[in-house]
Amino acid sequence: MTNNFQLKLLLLLLPGVVLYACKPAATAPSPAGKITITSFMQPVDSTLDAQPDAAAQAILDKYKPAMDALMNEVIGQSEVDMPVAGRPESLLSNFTADALLRIAEQQGWPADVSLYNFGGIRSSLAAGAVRLYDIYALYPFENDLVILTIQGRYLRELATLFAERNVQPMGNVRLAIAQKEVKSLRINNAEVDDEKMYRLITNSFVAEGGDGMEALLHAVAVERTGMTVRDGMIAYIKSLTAAGKPITATLDGRTVVNGELKMEN
Repeated sequence: MTNNFQLKLLLLLLPGVVLYACKPAATAPSPAGKITITSFMQPVDSTLDAQPDAAAQAILDKYKPAMDALMNEVIGQSEVDMPVAGRPESLLSNFTADALLRIAEQQGWPADVSLYNFGGIRSSLAAGAVRLYDIYALYPFENDLVILTIQGRYLRELATLFAERNVQPMGNVRLAIAQKEVKSLRINNAEVDDEKMYRLITNSFVAEGGDGMEALLHAVAVERTGMTVRDGMIAYIKSLTAAGKPITATLDGRTVVNGELKMEN
């Protein structure tokens, strides 16, 4: 179902990109036998709505009812409001990180820890009905879920980066930071062993060192699941609904900074 949507969305957006973003360039006078071409940038924004293209509008009108019906499908119920994720910990970031662990469990990909990036969470989630559209808005990127096998010393290196800069969403982790230094990093209720191998679920952007997380490039094994984050989330939420459970999250103090639970919504 989501693949059909993506195809339709591509068919709808591609003509707009071709028509507007690549506007034909002007040709300036030039000596005989030579052509001089000048070009300019055309913003693809709301200013184009002033004079909508009739052909493009006809395509939109044709597919919009079916797309609206598809995207407005209710797949779950959120128990609480989850505003745009805030650092170092928020309901939405905790939900995302914890959901990755549940997805890994459901799919038979054992994982000790989950990791995401705040930049990959692009919207908020209101209490009440959760539509397919809401999940597309939250996780719009075509990033796949990836399982890394990595030594504990590199997870500690990652935590040091978080202490010096910004903490990222994590699941099954307890991290204590003081004066920009890591005081404790626990996974599975035990201090991280630098020599031990851990299995981490994340997205392909992060797995490839995105947002400065180059420590993950030391992984000794990389398993590409072929499932996008969004499709994994949709399947997980539908499984909650089938079991009669709501979508929920808590602020549990998984990250403590300077002795305080600096949790933001």
